[in-house]
Amino acid sequence: MTSIAHEAVRGAGRSLGIPDPVTEAFVRLLRPCVYLCPYEELPEESREDARPAARAGGPAHLPEDVAVPAYVPHLVTVDCAAIPTGVLDIEFPADGHVAILAEVTDQDEGFVIHLPAGTETVERHPRETEPNTLASHKSFPLYAVAGTTMPGALRRSHVVEAVDYAEGDVGRARLVDNLIHEMGAILAVRWGYGIQLGGFAPAWHDPLEDRGNTLFVSIPESALFGGECVTLVSGSREQIAERRYNELEFDVES
Repeated sequence: MTSIAHEAVRGAGRSLGIPDPVTEAFVRLLRPCVYLCPYEELPEESREDARPAARAGGPAHLPEDVAVPAYVPHLVTVDCAAIPTGVLDIEFPADGHVAILAEVTDQDEGFVIHLPAGTETVERHPRETEPNTLASHKSFPLYAVAGTTMPGALRRSHVVEAVDYAEGDVGRARLVDNLIHEMGAILAVRWGYGIQLGGFAPAWHDPLEDRGNTLFVSIPESALFGGECVTLVSGSREQIAERRYNELEFDVES
């Protein structure tokens, strides 16, 4: 998807008559990601050999000695070996599993746990006395698809080459704005509305990149049970690379 998206953006720039160096400056902004989506949302060409890459909802499978509050539900567990290699531009474990538990409506209560391959685990169910929307949803598989993302609030003023090209020329400014619009249309895929590993955060109000953070994973409530919130898990590139997952930040946008 990444190379295809890059070429599609270049083609859009040529169609608009925008100089290649200007278009290329926008291409350089694009970042790869991996989407986790249900089987029915997979592109047709990916379905034949598809293998589950994650498990959403249901009980968490954790070692007995891992302390997680009983009221914090399991959101997703990723099978690291099933994630396409060489796609992400952040460090992600090559084996084992990454389990993510969080209160979707509580940004202060979240856990990211890497379970090395071969780790013995037991089922952890949320406390039954606590009201929990996820508890009534059985787990279901998700499948990995490589994708491409762009900054959520991209403007021509963010790209020096675009500013220089459009300066004092309303027509050129409109062409650049049209290119940004075309980029959004190119990158909008039906499987891009599920869980996302890496890439730019799908944040509407407070892009975490503005405060120097890098997205580790985003989990829209709709991917689990149809709500409007999205949980964003982020940190520095160093925290992610060194698997200091206990230092990652949880934010919720609604």
